Amino acid sequence: MFPSKRIGLPWIGASLLVGVLPVGLSSLLAGCSPVGMAVGAGATVTNMAMEERGFVNSARDKAIWTDITARMLNKDQKLFQNVDVQVHEGRVLLSGFVQKPEERIEATRLAWEPDGVREVVDEIKLGRSLDAGDFSEDVLLIQQIRLKLMLDRDIRAINYSVDCIRSTVYLMGVARTPAELQRVIDHVRDVPYVRAVVNHVRLRTDPLPPIPENPPTFAAASAETPAAATPTAARPAKSSQRPTQ
Repeated sequence: MFPSKRIGLPWIGASLLVGVLPVGLSSLLAGCSPVGMAVGAGATVTNMAMEERGFVNSARDKAIWTDITARMLNKDQKLFQNVDVQVHEGRVLLSGFVQKPEERIEATRLAWEPDGVREVVDEIKLGRSLDAGDFSEDVLLIQQIRLKLMLDRDIRAINYSVDCIRSTVYLMGVARTPAELQRVIDHVRDVPYVRAVVNHVRLRTDPLPPIPENPPTFAAASAETPAAATPTAARPAKSSQRPTQ
């Protein structure tokens, strides 16, 4: 697993918190998200092979995650800091807070650029960037959620990626059955101070979206288009979110 991409005070807070985690908990992080991978830095090749997506897909997702975050860092350090990235089976989930609509568009455009991307789901909001307090609280919530999933024998916790932005939890991964997915959602809802659950988990029986021949193109953002980040060509980014609130 890769370390968190966050830098500055939020990353310092996360590193201190993650440092006290039990070693066993670190192996449960299945996805590629910045906070999540800070928690799951000790995962091994064996863990990757045990995931529903398999070793090859897991390694490919990590390569996509690295590519996207590097592109963000090269383009704009603030974008790199403010946008979280999860990757599962070539499906990319973007979350976080940015101050300008055009930053949403740029993050989505960059996420489509690496080879192997099947889908980009934009959950980026407009608003104040996260501070150290936000980040520390989110990491604590992830720890509690991960522990609940680990202790439930009816859930294969390694198949799920968990990220948290200002107490809103974003789920990705592969559920073996609808009942397992519902147990995961219920556990997340039961954690105190979780405000909402945004579910982008794929059921094992659901088909994956195809890899497009060409990535979408994006219209330039303006002050009059606050909900920008919508492709203007090729296959649009679509959400597989199921309402959970």
